[in-house]
Amino acid sequence: MDKGGVARFFDAIAAGYDRSYAPAASDSRLRMKQVIAELPSPPARVLDLGVGTGRELPALLDAGHRPTGVDVSEAMLACCARRARPIPLVRADFWVAPLPFDSDSFDAAIALHGTLAHPDDLAAVSRLGRELGRVVRRGGRFVAEVPSIAWLDAAAALATDEHRRVIRTGDRTCIYEDANAGVSIRALLLDEREWADSLAPHWTARIEPRDAYEWLVIAERV
Repeated sequence: MDKGGVARFFDAIAAGYDRSYAPAASDSRLRMKQVIAELPSPPARVLDLGVGTGRELPALLDAGHRPTGVDVSEAMLACCARRARPIPLVRADFWVAPLPFDSDSFDAAIALHGTLAHPDDLAAVSRLGRELGRVVRRGGRFVAEVPSIAWLDAAAALATDEHRRVIRTGDRTCIYEDANAGVSIRALLLDEREWADSLAPHWTARIEPRDAYEWLVIAERV
């Protein structure tokens, strides 16, 4: 995958992300309540992969956690840095090992809002699982929101407006276009077994349905 293209996509949508892409505040609160319930007891050092504009950070901070954000998009990080309660932010591509952190730097990691929908292939997910296994301590947690295969089947119906569309390119792949921003990004979706197998042996994972179109991946560092 064109990694520069990933950065360009999120740079292009950063200014309007909270308005056009992020879930409603009430939905976000419910989602974060479920995510936080799966994290170690506070104060946990939490690595937020694809932190974006940082909409989930208030919930993590209010719960007593100590988040650090990583994102490939400079524009997203600039938006995040303007939040009232700043956190450490690092610009890095988490699909490219190694992560810029020492071993056992974190008690947990999270990846929310479909952040993990854009790997090159299954090997990229395995590399990320291995690297997260290095930077998260044994017994730590990894929680991710990921689109299910059913999302692709219903992609046309899920489109929010005529300016955004999903072009299916295979059983598990698609291109997501944002006509307003003039950018697109490729996506690769995994099934439940592929998520569990890709994270092993560093993580023991269970996959739970969040709704008809999304799964929650919950993994423990072994």
